[in-house]
Amino acid sequence: MSGLMLYSIAILAMVAISSVAVSSRKSKSTNFRQVEKKILDRILSPDIYDSQIRPLGTALNESDSDESTKVLVNLFVRSFEKIDDVKMEFSIQITFRQQWNDNRLAFSDMGGKIKYLTMTERSKVWMPDTFFRNEKEAKFHEIIQPNLYVRVFPDGDVLYSIRVSLTLACP
Repeated sequence: MSGLMLYSIAILAMVAISSVAVSSRKSKSTNFRQVEKKILDRILSPDIYDSQIRPLGTALNESDSDESTKVLVNLFVRSFEKIDDVKMEFSIQITFRQQWNDNRLAFSDMGGKIKYLTMTERSKVWMPDTFFRNEKEAKFHEIIQPNLYVRVFPDGDVLYSIRVSLTLACP
């Protein structure tokens, strides 16, 4: 055999080996969307989680369940739309965020591979009863689907974010 033919056979063998290695790596890769769905299905199953029951909050066990659930709140003012000095009201559009811990929702992050789980159905988790005391009118944004998300972190922290338009009375 000539040197050129041996060289060609060696190149073809290397290409074949590397394509087998690549295809075997692809077949072993993990679909994290499916893993996330399985985790959500498990932690939100009715025998483990009831969204009607308030999280333990700062309590360390269920016998101390009278402890309050600390909810951190922040908002980002997206725009001031109208200020009416005759009616003594103003309209704003905000991104309203709340964060709390619900230890019933804690899960394994698979060695840091899952930073958080995202949901768009807020009814599946406990939500704080938050309101705007001087609210005259409120509207949640639902163009194609509701403008909200719920993120659940491995330690059970929940971040709820929603876009809201409000008309508020001046204090």
